[in-house]
Amino acid sequence: MNKINTDVNYKTMAGNARLVMLGESSHSTAGYKYEAIKAIKQLKAAGFTHFAIEMLPRAMQEKIDFYQRTGKGFEVIQQYFNKYWTHGYLTPHAYGELVKAARDIGMKIVALDVLVETMDIMDSVCSSQKGIGGDCFDTHTYRNALWAVNLATILNRSSQNRVVAFMHRFHAVLNAADQPGVDVFLKDHNIFNVRFIDFIGGLSCISDRRCSGDSNQDNPLKELYFYREGYPYESSVKSFQVHIPEKRVNSDGSLQW
Repeated sequence: MNKINTDVNYKTMAGNARLVMLGESSHSTAGYKYEAIKAIKQLKAAGFTHFAIEMLPRAMQEKIDFYQRTGKGFEVIQQYFNKYWTHGYLTPHAYGELVKAARDIGMKIVALDVLVETMDIMDSVCSSQKGIGGDCFDTHTYRNALWAVNLATILNRSSQNRVVAFMHRFHAVLNAADQPGVDVFLKDHNIFNVRFIDFIGGLSCISDRRCSGDSNQDNPLKELYFYREGYPYESSVKSFQVHIPEKRVNSDGSLQW
């Protein structure tokens, strides 16, 4: 891995990319959502126009558009996070804050995924084992291919469109089961100007008092905020990692301890 840089600058990492994928290494870490808020604010100022998110289904796009236009109806979006994205303490709230931030800065919010009920049906048709064996597209791989279509559609609609997409790291790029990421499927749509930024570190909490650190860095780095070029696993696009300190996240996104 390359040397660390404590001047975390998303515009620098994005370069002239038309698509930046922000990947969280765990859904349980609330801090990644607040770090994504910092990222989209910088990237909006750099000319990015759209914010796409794994955690909302395409079936809700009309309700998302209504909230985007009027500022009303956010409770429906928050209720979805509260029901389906309860991976850790404060994480549903943090996802909601990320969506609100995207609207506040004027980015077009785009839902990427299918409904959870649809995933269950897809699982019954093609299990992960069959998918890994190459017999069919399992749910994980199919979703990645679908998101690539959704993102390519936005980018091909106008040369002025630039997208920030927020998802788990193993949707953005190849995962441990050798299931191809969005990065691979984008090439089928002639989308090559892509960057991937992986969020690592931080603190996962299951309650106000029960937390554990997510950083795999040596002790001197666990409390440091930094980025570096590179990714320790396979990626077909230029990649970076942003490390956030192992500190508790307040509901406003600030860190304590």
